[in-house]
Amino acid sequence: MTALDVARGFINSVRERDADTAAELCTEAVEVLLPGADAPLRGKEGVRQMIRMAPQFLQSVRDEEERDGEVRITTLTRAPGVFANYTTWIFVIDGGKIDRLSFELRGAN
Repeated sequence: MTALDVARGFINSVRERDADTAAELCTEAVEVLLPGADAPLRGKEGVRQMIRMAPQFLQSVRDEEERDGEVRITTLTRAPGVFANYTTWIFVIDGGKIDRLSFELRGAN
């Protein structure tokens, strides 16, 4: 699998709310930096926690790219009746696994 394939697989696992599959795409020491959070979620259990606590979103991919050792996938993320934004998922892949995930948010309205 390419780095882009790994990142796509992760996003698909999040969409399907499949926490175990998402965690398996990550290193043991993965770090997830959520917008507005005081501290990152760490490890595969942190990934599972992120998926379990996330509200149900509708997401559609708008852009994908690999650059500077990162994979960036931008989705239009919507919580119907609440908000819509463009979410850029920034993945750092190490040895075919996600080692770091962070996000950039931009309003869609």
